[in-house]
Amino acid sequence: MPAATTRSMAIMRAATLELLERAKLPPEQAAALAQAIELEVSSQRDAMASRSDFLELRGELRTELTPLKSDVIQLKADVAQLKVDVAQLKVDVAQLKVDVGQLKVDVAGLKRDVAQWRDDMRDWKSEIRVELHGVKAELVRWVFTVMLGQTAALLGGGYFMLSRLTG
Repeated sequence: MPAATTRSMAIMRAATLELLERAKLPPEQAAALAQAIELEVSSQRDAMASRSDFLELRGELRTELTPLKSDVIQLKADVAQLKVDVAQLKVDVAQLKVDVGQLKVDVAGLKRDVAQWRDDMRDWKSEIRVELHGVKAELVRWVFTVMLGQTAALLGGGYFMLSRLTG
């Protein structure tokens, strides 16, 4: 055993004996109990972790945690980027909603325009029919006038010829 361990055992043994004697145990029993405690502690010393064990574990833990720290830093950066992306996506969705609303307004306007054009075309069609009926009536009058004129010319020519032959 190292000197520091032997010295600490001696101090522990003296303190243990003093406590047992204060408890009014006979010196032989106190010495036997102190010796039993000392044997138990020394047998467990290999199973106990020392400061150097903890320091060694601490170094190993740091070595293993270093890549994890960089992974956590990268994850934080990724999460921050995702937050930015989500914020931009929210802005894009809001703009899309505005655009869709404007499209709905535009479509409603186009529907009104188409309905107005249909009404205008219906009115024009009615006006064209009226105009066609007027033109048709005028054409019939003109044809009858021409036929009447031709008949008058034929009758006049026939009268002229009859009056020259009979007379």
